Amino acid sequence: MLQFEIDRFQILEVTENKIRAIVGWPSEGQLDYDPNEEIQEIVWNIQRLENIDDALEILEMASSEGFFDSDKLILSIDELWHLTSWERERFDNAIQDLLEIRVDMVDDGRKTDYFFVHF
Repeated sequence: MLQFEIDRFQILEVTENKIRAIVGWPSEGQLDYDPNEEIQEIVWNIQRLENIDDALEILEMASSEGFFDSDKLILSIDELWHLTSWERERFDNAIQDLLEIRVDMVDDGRKTDYFFVHF
């Protein structure tokens, strides 16, 4: 969620298969900014991904290097691979898992959209 520039994260519920939380965003200079309105309920139905640690390592590296435009990686897969020292199979497995992560947005009790990363 840090990739989406949140500044608040409140966990509402944690189960073996799900994390439900509220996230919030900082003011972007709005005159009428209300931190109670700049929030979003989210639900992550945790996928059982075999390479999640590697996927998150790639995400953290790409984020810290500024290789994102919002939720889009601005490098090609090959360019990103060349920045790692990994064998191609390990990298490809991590990218596959990274692209499968979905965190649902919930409005009025209904899933309305989701956060994800893509190329």
